[in-house]
Amino acid sequence: MFLKNPRLLFKSSGFRLITWYTVLFVLSSLAINIYIYTVISSYIYEQSRLEVTEDIHDLAEIYEDEGMQALHDEVFEDEEDPFLFHLSEGGQKTVMLRTPKNWEDFDTEALNEGAGIEEGKWLALWEDEEDEYEITSLTLGDGHILTIGQDITEREELLSRIRKLYLFAIIPIILIAYLSGLFIADRALNPIHQLINTLNSIVASARIDLRAPVREGDELNNELIALFNTMLDRIEALINGMRDVLDNVAHDLRTPMTRLRATAEVALQSRENGEGLREALSDCIEESERILIMLNTLMDVSEAETGAMKLDVEEMNVSPLIEDVVDLYGYVAEEKGVSVHKGLPEELYLKADRSRIRQVLANLLDNAIKYTPAGGRIDVEARKRENEVEITFRDTGVGISNKELDNIWDRLYRGDRSRSERGLGLGLSLVKAIVGAHSGHVQVSSRPGVGSVFSVFFPS
Repeated sequence: MFLKNPRLLFKSSGFRLITWYTVLFVLSSLAINIYIYTVISSYIYEQSRLEVTEDIHDLAEIYEDEGMQALHDEVFEDEEDPFLFHLSEGGQKTVMLRTPKNWEDFDTEALNEGAGIEEGKWLALWEDEEDEYEITSLTLGDGHILTIGQDITEREELLSRIRKLYLFAIIPIILIAYLSGLFIADRALNPIHQLINTLNSIVASARIDLRAPVREGDELNNELIALFNTMLDRIEALINGMRDVLDNVAHDLRTPMTRLRATAEVALQSRENGEGLREALSDCIEESERILIMLNTLMDVSEAETGAMKLDVEEMNVSPLIEDVVDLYGYVAEEKGVSVHKGLPEELYLKADRSRIRQVLANLLDNAIKYTPAGGRIDVEARKRENEVEITFRDTGVGISNKELDNIWDRLYRGDRSRSERGLGLGLSLVKAIVGAHSGHVQVSSRPGVGSVFSVFFPS
């Protein structure tokens, strides 16, 4: 994005990211280089002074053990020796002096100025801008001061070249840091731009099925894109759920609305007395109630399927709730000649919304009673299975054919055998949606003419 349009760089958060990265990278590089230079210079200084230090102690030992003549012979033995040797009485009178070729222009009076330097210390002397020298001294036992010096011009030139190299290296370091920051910022912010492009495409084309691409080998960005795509999936599911509800409502409200209108028109055109009009109004109210139930149920199913249903979850003993539902529908079963039997433990706990679980139980029991003929039997059982609670409704009803078994959970679906019974075709779809909203699942098995077994499973 930045590489394609550099003008946007200075106005973006990416530019701030690049700037911070460049500053931190350059500062870190400088700190490392300063440390390396310090180590290198310390090593060079140490090595260049080591030989001088050894020589001055060796000469001091010769002087103490063998005297002045032995010291003289040792000092002037090697004419090519690059070190300067100076022996003085208390730093006032020169007793012995050996000056190498590269020290010919050196002012030897400066040696007395440096005489008596603390042992282990060094004094730098400059003859001119090009020549640099370094001396150290050692006080002998009889008060004489032995001074040794070396030319450090080459050493300082080497260190100067190293400093210049580090100085010139700053420019490529800044360039590398900036280009690296540019690349890293582009890589880091690219997923965000992909998300923006995806959103722009969705807005422009109204296609909610578009998704941001996932790149390989980028765990953090892939997690962000995955969450974004998951959010789009949820939004798409909500929109599709709304569309399905609207489609179902538009299709299935046509019949009750037509009946409602027809009843109202007949009542308006009729010349009957008030009793006939009251009956027409009663039919209108009944159809209106049917429409409201359908709308509310469809909304419940849609909310549950899309994860928007609000659940008041609590720790509850489901056994008394099942008994209440069985007792409530006991009169309906008794009128139809169907016996209902319970097989429940005294305590069976799960975390769920009490009112929603009551809806599930009521729909399943009502369904079983509705499709079980007189003389039939319904068994309601519940038990704990590992980490879930299973509630089963077993009946000896008409059963469900295999071709219909996969469709019974669909909204507004009514099988061939159910068309003779009054209903909306929403009971089982509501059951499945509510159970799914509780992270549970449903099962059904059936044989035509033998009966059906509906089971719901809730995590405990």
